[in-house]
Amino acid sequence: MTGVEPSLCMNGCGFFSTPQTKNLCSKCYNKFLKDESARYLDTIRDHTKAATDAGEKATTVVEKHEKTMAVVVKNKKRSRCTACNKKVGLLGFECRCGHVFCGSHRHPEEHSCLSDYKSAAITDLTIQNPVIKADKLYRI
Repeated sequence: MTGVEPSLCMNGCGFFSTPQTKNLCSKCYNKFLKDESARYLDTIRDHTKAATDAGEKATTVVEKHEKTMAVVVKNKKRSRCTACNKKVGLLGFECRCGHVFCGSHRHPEEHSCLSDYKSAAITDLTIQNPVIKADKLYRI
């Protein structure tokens, strides 16, 4: 043990905090990070808007940062079936539509999937099996 006394959250929510999270509990620290990134995005948007108004080309920093934020939000832990909210365990069944389903809703017919399996299969087959034609031979 390091001998450090546990301290309460700076926001006064009653939970314990750590110095690594700026003396905030985990919930308050996550909220702080979201607010911080939102403020950062607003300042970047203001700077790029000012740059485009001045006639300069705007950089794509905002778009890149928004994509990384979308990836962070997308990595949410999915441990329940989307159709019936039943726990799916460690694996679950991930569909092409991006949702996780239990054993009874894993087939596309069971959860009214919007993915077009037929056109996806056709495009996969056309890529994997190119048309091979023999050269025409002229007989004399």
